[in-house]
Amino acid sequence: MISKLRNGTKLIIKTLLQALSRASKPTFLHSDMGSQYTSIAYEGLLKRHLIRHSYSKQGYPYDNGPLEAFHSLLKREFIFQTRFTSFEDLVLRVENYINWYNTERIRING
Repeated sequence: MISKLRNGTKLIIKTLLQALSRASKPTFLHSDMGSQYTSIAYEGLLKRHLIRHSYSKQGYPYDNGPLEAFHSLLKREFIFQTRFTSFEDLVLRVENYINWYNTERIRING
């Protein structure tokens, strides 16, 4: 079935399946309203895994602003400055960065 899908939809389905095989299943998954995220195949995959889908409001990109700002900081301050030895190393070190960001950095800069 995946081979008949558009390339963007194939990629996000493959990515979600990989994530589900490595981590615990989320209750919710948030995305924008791009065609790949609203496709029947993607929605069906979420439904089969009992994952509720939430969306950005159409024509209102501001609800993602804070998260996108954080991702920008994460990449600038950490990801682009770091060499990772494995996927597991990346996950552990990003989790540590997020913990530091939420508990220390905000107090220092806030």
